[in-house]
Amino acid sequence: MSNPYTGAVASALRKAQLILHSPESSGEAGTPQALQETSLQEAALLQLWRAYKAFLAEQGHQLQLGFRPGGEPETAAALAALVSARGKFSAEVNELVSLAENPDSWFQGMAAAWQALWLPAGAGAQASEVASAEVQSLIPVQQLDCRQPEPLSRQALTGWLRALNELVQRQRAHAQEW
Repeated sequence: MSNPYTGAVASALRKAQLILHSPESSGEAGTPQALQETSLQEAALLQLWRAYKAFLAEQGHQLQLGFRPGGEPETAAALAALVSARGKFSAEVNELVSLAENPDSWFQGMAAAWQALWLPAGAGAQASEVASAEVQSLIPVQQLDCRQPEPLSRQALTGWLRALNELVQRQRAHAQEW
C-alpha cells in the first residue's frame, strides 16, 4: 500500500531546496532586491512547513489511523493523541512530539518563524502590554514558553531543511526495518 503523503513531503523538501539554492538577492531594506530575498525566504519557510505537515500525515497513514484527506493532524501532539486513542504506539511519533516540546530544538525555531509570518509585528508585545495593564507590577513580564523568532535567513532555513530532511530519512529508514 503506497502512502499518498510521501510524494508531498519529497516535493515540498525539494522545492525548499531549490528556493534556497537560487541566487541570493542583496539590497537595502525596502528595495526590490531585499523584497525579493524576503519573498524567497518566506517561500522556503512555507515549503518547509508543508513538508513537516505532510510528514505528520504520512506517519498517521503509515500507522493506519484512518483520517480522511483534509482531516490530517495539525501538530505532533494531535497525531500522538490519535495514535494513543487507537491503542497504538509509535516511537517515531513520540520523537516528533519531543522535538516539538523541546524549547532548544531546531523545530522550535522553525515553528516560531512560521508563527511570526502570521502574527503582525508586535502582536506578542501588545498582548503582554494588555496583560500587564490588568495587573500592576514593577517587574517586566516576558512570556518564556514561546520562543522569540529569529530573523529569517538563508542560513537558518538551510539548517531547518537539513534537519527536517534528516528526520524524514531516518524515520523512513527505521520504519522500513520493521
